[in-house]
Amino acid sequence: MAELKRVEKSQIKLAIYKRMESFELNKSHTIWSVLERPSHKVILDHLVVDDELVMESGPVRSRVDEIIEGWTKKHRVVPNVSNYWPLDYIFDEAFSGVMQPIEFLELFGMVSDLPVGKAAGLSGISNELWMHSDRSVLNMLLVLLNSCLSHESVPGPWREAWVSMIPKPYE
Repeated sequence: MAELKRVEKSQIKLAIYKRMESFELNKSHTIWSVLERPSHKVILDHLVVDDELVMESGPVRSRVDEIIEGWTKKHRVVPNVSNYWPLDYIFDEAFSGVMQPIEFLELFGMVSDLPVGKAAGLSGISNELWMHSDRSVLNMLLVLLNSCLSHESVPGPWREAWVSMIPKPYE
């Protein structure tokens, strides 16, 4: 059993080393390969609305768009724009260090303070997994995050989100 654990650990270390080496050789390719996710599409070839069958692609798409638009109009949330105005008592100097590279201890502290028992995001990586990660994994995360800061950009998939309506028992 101990031999199996040793082999597994060495294979993990080798995979991490290869990933780090790949990252150094081609940063953008490595970032995109880590984030590559299958995309799911909904294909509607027909639609039944009020006992009417619609089968032509143009009218199906138009009708689906109408239904979605109608639903979102009923459930629209209008943000309070004043929440996004700069606050008079916060000076610009407060943001001067925002784009500075992240230190390992700062990242470690943030990861240690993550809430537990929460659902994983699009990456599928739970907070508990980050909290129990080896130092080398956190170092790779640190390199990735600092690369995003230095390039002032994040990969497109990081801007995507799943939005799920979760009914509460009291609603």
